[in-house]
Amino acid sequence: MEGAQQAAAHATRHAAPWLEALARFGYASKGVVYGTVGLLALSVALGRGGATTDTKGALLRLQDLPAGTLLIWLLTLGLIGYALWQLIRAALDPEDQGHEAKGIVKRAGYAFSGVANLALAFFTARLALAGNAARSQNSEDQVAGTVLNLPGGQLWLAVGGLILLAVAANQLYVAYGAKFMKRVTFTDLPARTCDVLKRIGQVGIASRGVLMIIIGVFALLAAWHRKASETVGISEALTWLRTQPSGNLLLGAVALGTLCYGVWCVVQARYRRIRIEGAA
Repeated sequence: MEGAQQAAAHATRHAAPWLEALARFGYASKGVVYGTVGLLALSVALGRGGATTDTKGALLRLQDLPAGTLLIWLLTLGLIGYALWQLIRAALDPEDQGHEAKGIVKRAGYAFSGVANLALAFFTARLALAGNAARSQNSEDQVAGTVLNLPGGQLWLAVGGLILLAVAANQLYVAYGAKFMKRVTFTDLPARTCDVLKRIGQVGIASRGVLMIIIGVFALLAAWHRKASETVGISEALTWLRTQPSGNLLLGAVALGTLCYGVWCVVQARYRRIRIEGAA
């Protein structure tokens, strides 16, 4: 009995307090950024002016707020914390995803997320230090152009588009089945509040999946036509939605979903389990 209890105690360990705090602050920071992207897009959909933007554009807008520089410094720290947590999830596998194909794909996704958020944190730090930071309107063009110039570049870009579509499909699957709920603990909340938060998570993650589908399809078209200029990012994907029939309705729905995704990130900052599972 004592041996079983010791094994159970080792099976689940809380992360170090500093890591847990940094990871939680990271989720909150990510929520602020994506919430801002969603709010700006929603303003466009409602005819209140402005323009759609991506995460870097959202940071530039946040800097214009009162005490914006302080906020940007805090977001820099938070994004570094989130990136660090993602890289730890990829390298050390604290959530025991394993070494099978499914686990490796998930861990590769964590690694990509960690690198991407480190790059965003670097942009945010430059913004905080200099008060401004250079930002390409469609940096996806540059990346796609670099890929297309590689040997077999069209194939590589197509593979990238297919990966985005696969990730998008997984996001929609996770949203539909509320699979993300296994990573949070709402024990101190009423059942109705838990249900509302779950719905927010479903809408937010599904909207992220929709944006990934658009970006992935455009990446495939760019590969097919060998035109880097046909790739899109978050901002261009949102703008494309507005040009479709009932565009403002479509944009408004995805913008509201993106705002929900930001809210869900903040919810995770409070209720997500940051722990080490399967540790020996």
